[in-house]
Amino acid sequence: MAQTAKRATTKPPRRSARPPRQVVQIGRNEPCPCGSGKKYKNCHQAEGEPFLQKLALKEERLRIRERRARLKADGVPWYRRLFMSPHPDASA
Repeated sequence: MAQTAKRATTKPPRRSARPPRQVVQIGRNEPCPCGSGKKYKNCHQAEGEPFLQKLALKEERLRIRERRARLKADGVPWYRRLFMSPHPDASA
């Protein structure tokens, strides 16, 4: 009797092109990150997680803009800067 070998059909895990965003955890009594000078609980705590995600997105855009400016100063052509990954540690 012939035995049939089973083949592994599991796929390797997919790698994402971008690392996950870092959402900052803020204590209730810490100053609000919006710069108002108020405590977080009296300023933007009611908005909760969407406010913190919006701040993280703004910071990420600023990092991307700074990195592209640094690449421009280093003499990298525009077409390479355009299609380059916004994260320096992401491998393409």
